[in-house]
Parts: sequence; C-alpha cells; structure tokens
Amino acid sequence: MYIEIKEIGPEGLAISRSIGAFRLPLSGRDSIQVDTVHLSGELNKDADGISFAGRIETAAKLSCSRCLAEYSLSLELPFDLFYTTEPEGAAAADNRIDDDLITRVHYDGVRIDLQALLSEQVYLGLPLKPLCRPDCLGLCPRCGTNLNEGDCACAEKRTEDPRLRVLKNLL
Repeated sequence: MYIEIKEIGPEGLAISRSIGAFRLPLSGRDSIQVDTVHLSGELNKDADGISFAGRIETAAKLSCSRCLAEYSLSLELPFDLFYTTEPEGAAAADNRIDDDLITRVHYDGVRIDLQALLSEQVYLGLPLKPLCRPDCLGLCPRCGTNLNEGDCACAEKRTEDPRLRVLKNLL
C-alpha cells in the first residue's frame, strides 16, 4: 500500500484511508494483533522533499505485563514526518541527533510506503510495560492466581518476615 508521489499536486494531497487488521511482529515469534487502522493526513511537496502530517487511529490487542490478561488498547497517534531522497545517514554526518533528523524518513523518490509508516508509528505508540489497568495487582508469586479476580489461598498462609519487623515499626 503506497502513495505515488505523482499524485501530490502543488496544493498538496489530503488522504483518508482505512487499512484492514494486521499482525505486527515483535521480537522472537511474538506478534500483536492490530485492528483496522484509520489513517488521515496531508502531504505537501517542496524542493527538499515531502512533509506528511496526520493521525492514525486503531486498537491493539496486548497482554498485561502483570497479570497476563489480554486487553485492547485504543491508540490515537499524531505524526509529522518529512520524506527525503537524501541518503540515510547523510544528515547525521556530524554525529548529532536533533528533532529534524528524528522526523526524517528516506524514500525512493517514487512512492511512500504506508505499511512501513503504520508499523513504525504503532510500534512507537505502544507502552513499554502494557497494563490492563493502572492498579493491576498481577499474579500471586506463589500460586499464580490473578489477584484482580480475588484473593488466593496463599494470602492466608503468608507470615510476616521477622527481619522486617523493625521497618514496619518505622512506618
């Protein structure tokens, strides 16, 4: 799925597209299911390249890092990129990274790959530690019961560590 550069006129090009659900590969054999993606934006061409500002709206099915429950996370991702035919790394010749370099994307001069754009922006929008809810209690470290669903039998058996009594008195 591409945008042909010849489609961009002097007044720019407004786009609004829906792209079907897809799987986004992660490290190893893991992947994330991404629901239908709604992409909208404006492309403008000048002598240096093409600016593309827009928004991506979708939802991703993630696994909570505390309780391992699957949940859906809504993503609304604004982006502002500048596509250039300048070779990758040429702008970073002085080993300096600035905001302009981060938003630069190399393209072949003929078309822009929307799938690469979507994948990158969804990756950037995912949380580092996905949580089904902010107050997720996770799993019991002894029996593996999901503590969001209720207490486990281990809670009654827990005894206080005598080495920590001194700290408890300080609280």
